[in-house]
Amino acid sequence: MATRLTQRKMKSRSICIWFNFIVLFPILSKADRLETKDGSILFGTVIEAMDGNLSFQTSSLSKIEIPLSEIVSLSTSSNISIRDEDNRTYFGQSVPSSNQNLMIQNEKISEKLDFVNIQHLWTENTEDPRLLAAETKKQQLIKKWKNSVGFDLVGSSGNTDLFGAGLRLDSTYSNKISELDLFLSYNTQTTNGKTDTDETKGGAEYDALFHEQLAWYLRSDFEHDPIEQINLRSTGAIGLKYDWIETADYNVSTRLGTAVRYEDSTVKSVGDKTEPAFDLGLEYTYLLYEKLLLESELTLLPTADNLSDYLFNHDTALIFPLLPDNTWHIRSGLSGTYDSMPENDSEKMDLKYYLRLNFEFK
Repeated sequence: MATRLTQRKMKSRSICIWFNFIVLFPILSKADRLETKDGSILFGTVIEAMDGNLSFQTSSLSKIEIPLSEIVSLSTSSNISIRDEDNRTYFGQSVPSSNQNLMIQNEKISEKLDFVNIQHLWTENTEDPRLLAAETKKQQLIKKWKNSVGFDLVGSSGNTDLFGAGLRLDSTYSNKISELDLFLSYNTQTTNGKTDTDETKGGAEYDALFHEQLAWYLRSDFEHDPIEQINLRSTGAIGLKYDWIETADYNVSTRLGTAVRYEDSTVKSVGDKTEPAFDLGLEYTYLLYEKLLLESELTLLPTADNLSDYLFNHDTALIFPLLPDNTWHIRSGLSGTYDSMPENDSEKMDLKYYLRLNFEFK
C-alpha cells in the first residue's frame, strides 16, 4: 500500500515537472538571462545600460536597475548594440562567458568586454542613446510659443449687487536657454451700481542663461487704475536671476536688479515722479499632488533713496486641470499690490481673490 502511494506521489511530481517545463520553456528560451555576483539569476528583457547601470525588465514585469559592476554573466535572445569606454561600438548577440565578461558575437566577430567598461547598451528596437540625447538637446534649443487666455467672472445679488469680470492674456516664447514672457490683463467690478475696480496691467520679461543656473533679465510692466488715482505706474528693471532649485516637482528662483519707478497720478496737483529703485523677486512652483500645482510670484520694489518707500506685488494661486491634456484648467488665487506710501491717503493694500478659467494653446 505504501509503495503504491509513493509511486503515485512520484508520478504526480513528474507530471508537475513536465507541466512546468512545457509552460516555462517557451518563455525562458526567449528571455534574456542575467547573473549577479551574489548568485542571483534573473530572466527577462534587457532594456538599456547607461551611467554604470543596466535596466532590466524581469519576467514578473518589474523594472530594476543593476550596477554593471555587480553583473557576472549576461546572455540575450536577440541582438544588442554596445559602446565601450573608448567609443567603439559592437553589434551582435550576448552569449554566456567566463571571467565576468560580456561576450558579444555575430557572423564576423567575437569580442569580450568587461562589464564596467560598457558606456552604453541598447537593443535593436531602440535608437542609439547618444543620438537620442543629441536630438533632445536640439529640440530644447528650438523656441516655441505657449499661450493662454483666462476669464474671471464673479457676481452676487440681494443685499449687495456685485458684478466683476476679468480677462488675462499670457504668451511665452522660450527654449531651454532663454524665455520671453508677455501678459496683459483687465479687471472691472461694480458694487451697488458703483465701479470700484477698473484696472489694466501689462508687462514683458526676457531672461537668458549665461552660466549654468545664472541668467540675466530685463523686464518692464505698467498699470492704469483710475479708481486708485493712478494714471500710469510703470517699472523698468535689469539684473540677475538665479535658479536655486529646478526639478520636475519643485522650482525656486530669485532675482536682484536695479530699476526705475515712474508714477503719474490722475490728480493734477500731485503730478508725476521718477525714482531709482531696487528690484527683488521670488518665483516658485510646487507640484502638490499629481497635477495640482502651487504657483507664486513675489516682487519688492524699494526706492534707492528711501527703502521704507516700496511697492510689494504678489500673485499666489492653485492650478488644477479640467482635462487630461491640460488645455483647460482652473486657477484660484490671491493677487494684489501693497504701496507703503500711497498718494492722497489712498488705501495701502489693493488685494483681490480670483477664480479664473484658463485655456492654453500654441
